[in-house]
This record gives sequence, structure tokens and C-alpha cells, in this order.
Amino acid sequence: MSEAILNQRILDELTFMKEKILKIEIQINEINDDLHQVRPDYLIRLKKIDQGKFISRKDFEKELAD
Repeated sequence: MSEAILNQRILDELTFMKEKILKIEIQINEINDDLHQVRPDYLIRLKKIDQGKFISRKDFEKELAD
């Protein structure tokens, strides 16, 4: 087998493996997103932080109890 043919086969196999790895990464990310969804009450708290509305520790603990 000539060196050029061998190099082409190696390149083809590497390309195939790269495509498979990319597909696996996409599937892992989708599974990860499903497993790590943010709870709705956390989203509300994040919106408050984004708006700059900060509360005291006492009030925060009171909200957690609710």
C-alpha cells in the first residue's frame, strides 16, 4: 500500500471520528441541559438581581422560608 493511500485512509478515519465526537458532544449537552434545568423560583431571584434589587440577609432567609 502506498504512503499516499495510507495517509488518505488515516485522514478519512480521523474525519469520521471527529464527526462522531461532535455528535456525541451535542447529545451530551442536550442531556446536560435536560438534567440541569433551573427551577422557576431561582429565575425570579435572578431577575431581581439583574434589576439591582438586593435584599438583606434576614429578608432573604424569610423568602426562602416561604
